Amino acid sequence: MQFQGLDYVVLIVADLDRSLAFYHGTMGIPLKHRAERFAQLDTGATRLGLFTREAMAETLHQELEPPGHRSPGFEIGFKVADVDAAYTELTAAGAEPVTPPETRPWGQRTAYVHDPDGHLVELVTQLRRPA
Repeated sequence: MQFQGLDYVVLIVADLDRSLAFYHGTMGIPLKHRAERFAQLDTGATRLGLFTREAMAETLHQELEPPGHRSPGFEIGFKVADVDAAYTELTAAGAEPVTPPETRPWGQRTAYVHDPDGHLVELVTQLRRPA
């Protein structure tokens, strides 16, 4: 196999409208395409898709369990100009806070919120180049 790059990430969601309200409405990520049970957001070179749990279960021919707030399988990270402002804006709009902004020893300032399905969303600003 010859790896050619990461093309897209798909989040499995319980309610497509609710997830679009968060990612498109609250976070302001442009909507590229919307179908009945799938949506694609314009996140640059690597696309972000939202696919309903019901549709993914049909695709995989098996029932799927939802993620838990205390047992995330991954995080999705977004670069932002100002972590503190982004965190304040998202939590004021109803995003569930996980970790408030912190300056990390590797030269980033990060914060975490949960999306409506419990997926970890990291907000990150690069403060300096890592050593």
